Amino acid sequence: MQSAIVNDRNWFDQHPREIVRFRPALNHEFQQLEELEELPPTFIPSGFSETLPKSWVAVVEIMRMTDAAHGSLHGSLRLRICTVPIRSKANQANAARELIKAISNELLDLGYNDLIDQRVTYKAA
Repeated sequence: MQSAIVNDRNWFDQHPREIVRFRPALNHEFQQLEELEELPPTFIPSGFSETLPKSWVAVVEIMRMTDAAHGSLHGSLRLRICTVPIRSKANQANAARELIKAISNELLDLGYNDLIDQRVTYKAA
């Protein structure tokens, strides 16, 4: 797993404007989850069959995604998500947009739910 982290770090350093990287999965990349008998997060882009092997990884640079317009955030926070093989650059670009939108919606939903929880707690007090 350490080699995957270093490889991804180097790739994102060499591609400072990229938010998502698609690549083949390395052996035992999700071993920690497997040991806990958990399934890794999975993303199947529109137009791809769910029966395809999930043998690739989408690496998402969350810090860039959340501050892409300003570029003022430093550091990195990356998600690794199982996906199907996406070989063409055009399909990768489409899948990246779809994945960024899905993650953004999830983050917005989490923030909205946290806001609702805070309001309920405030009203109860």
